[in-house]
Amino acid sequence: MGAASINSMRITAIVPAAGRGTRLGATVPKQFIELEGRPVLVHCLGVLDNVELISAIIVSASQSETEIIRKMIKDFCIKKVTDVVEGGKERTQSVRNAFNRISSADYVLIHDAVRPFITESAVVDVIHAGISYGAAISAVPVTDTVKFADKDNIIVKNIERNGLWLAQTPQVFSYDLLSEAYRMYDRNPVEATDESGIMELQGTKVKIVQGSIFNIKITTESDLILAKLIAGIR
Repeated sequence: MGAASINSMRITAIVPAAGRGTRLGATVPKQFIELEGRPVLVHCLGVLDNVELISAIIVSASQSETEIIRKMIKDFCIKKVTDVVEGGKERTQSVRNAFNRISSADYVLIHDAVRPFITESAVVDVIHAGISYGAAISAVPVTDTVKFADKDNIIVKNIERNGLWLAQTPQVFSYDLLSEAYRMYDRNPVEATDESGIMELQGTKVKIVQGSIFNIKITTESDLILAKLIAGIR
């Protein structure tokens, strides 16, 4: 597909930011923690805002925090956010709520609000793969030895790591394919922790684009320590 065709695509980014961060134990939700003077959420939004291929951004947030995020968007001059919607108890519901507010799009990009170290080039790479394949995600290969253990944490066997990947975001999907996957999911709900899982369970083949080990998700206290170190050297 030529550059002109890609540039004509309407791509809406969804950023789920309704998490509470209970595992982190911080006094504020993890997406509001500051790294190098900017909230984690703003790091994400700033990168997405600068990607020319993205035409709109929708943020999902807890009801009590929507106005805080709107002010944050204004204060940090994020221009492409068109809506801040109420999220759900689970991440997948937060994404779905935002998806339901899309008025017009050819492709949908989803990126976790607590992965602040995504780069513009990485976003563009996944977008290109998503357009080529209909569905694509960022992921990194498993490099450590993988052990499978029983309920008592006794090792049962080693698992071959070749072909194993750790999923990240961004994830990019054809709007029509994701919409159909949601309709099928509503008829037959299955366990899925991200939108790629919903797509896969409905039979869609998803392309992997190798991501970066620095594209960490801030979930625990040790993640935050690492994030502060990464932020300090970038």
